[in-house]
Amino acid sequence: MSAINHCASATHRGPPRRPMPRPRRPAPAVPTDPPALSAPRSIHDLINDQLHLIEAVNASNVTRICEGEFGITRREWRFVALLSTLGPLAPSQLAEQSGLDRSRTSKALMPLLDKGLVTRAVDPHDGRRATVSLTAEGEALYRKLFPRVVEINVRLLDVLRPAEIRVLAEMLTRLRRRARELLDARLVDALADRRRGGSRRQWDRRRAPRRDGG
Repeated sequence: MSAINHCASATHRGPPRRPMPRPRRPAPAVPTDPPALSAPRSIHDLINDQLHLIEAVNASNVTRICEGEFGITRREWRFVALLSTLGPLAPSQLAEQSGLDRSRTSKALMPLLDKGLVTRAVDPHDGRRATVSLTAEGEALYRKLFPRVVEINVRLLDVLRPAEIRVLAEMLTRLRRRARELLDARLVDALADRRRGGSRRQWDRRRAPRRDGG
């Protein structure tokens, strides 16, 4: 075939076909029946799982606002909101209020410092102590973002009657208090020591061959 015919043949073939997109797998169905909280039969009957599912789904909208409109993560937003509500905090206090360990709190604070949303002041009398507080820019961001998050919160609760919301608020308070009591009572003796390997260290220990040959 001549070069001219070869080019003409290639022209008639048209652009290469794109591969057909793979069909998306449907998301696994989550049970819609009321959970058997008092007598759990599966993970979906556990109060922790129910709270996680609500938080995970509803927080997606908050994440989209934080990342898509304001350029911060949802965890960073939580730090901003806590500092605006409670005022300057030590990193250890911020860790306790946010439910994180100190190492993850310190790591999450770095982007906020880089963005100029928080400032860190070291105690002049004790270099090991520091206080984290919002900057003026951080406060301005909070005032813009908080009403958007409130709107999502209101939309979630609008399936409940006002009396039900009041009961829910009371129950959540009691559950938080009970969760703290159980933690302080050391209901579980094992420690989640992430500094020394955490779950990986425990897993490797279980897989290690026993010295007695068993």
